[in-house]
Amino acid sequence: MSGASWLPRGEQDFFDLCQKWKNGLNNPANVAAFGWDQAEVTAVLTALIAFLTARVAYKEDNSTKNRLIKDEARVAAEAAMRNFANSAVRFNKLMRDEDRLSYGLYPHDGSHTPDVEPTTLPEAKSDTSIIRQITIHFWDSSSKKRGKPHGIHGAEIRWALLDHVPASVDELTNSDFDTASPFTLKFHEDKRGRRVYFCLRWESNTNLKGPYGEIYSAVIP
Repeated sequence: MSGASWLPRGEQDFFDLCQKWKNGLNNPANVAAFGWDQAEVTAVLTALIAFLTARVAYKEDNSTKNRLIKDEARVAAEAAMRNFANSAVRFNKLMRDEDRLSYGLYPHDGSHTPDVEPTTLPEAKSDTSIIRQITIHFWDSSSKKRGKPHGIHGAEIRWALLDHVPASVDELTNSDFDTASPFTLKFHEDKRGRRVYFCLRWESNTNLKGPYGEIYSAVIP
């Protein structure tokens, strides 16, 4: 495991991992038990809290300004987590494998089955029965049952508010991640009547990404 490959690419999963890190680092018992340097812990906590706060603000108001703040905070949080993982977690003899797992660091396993890129596509439909909300239900194109294929961690959802039909997925500039259907987008009153375009792709348990499915659209109720 090298670089930041252990960090989730999906934003919701990264948010959840940051919450776990925050809870773990904010526990004085852990700091003492694992021999962590308090100054390093405080620096990582500062970066984590900045991202968590920015993410919540963006979910409440998905303006361009808030998105930039959130994205910059994520880059800083990822760097802080990488550095701390390498200096205080990965090779820390005071920590067991199960301790590292709580921070998203998986032990090497010689019997691990190699992962493969997803080959099937997610299909989706939208539910606009609740005001200011679009709920996206998704399932695998190879199955009539709702759910994700074996070995799949979840789906990346790319979306954007556009006044034209997008020519490609590249125009869907927002990215979220969900491990289980459905996924819900919430909007402010002034966005009602706007059209949201979205598409999905599967992501494996080791962050390998499959092809994007069809681009769908729905009007914010």
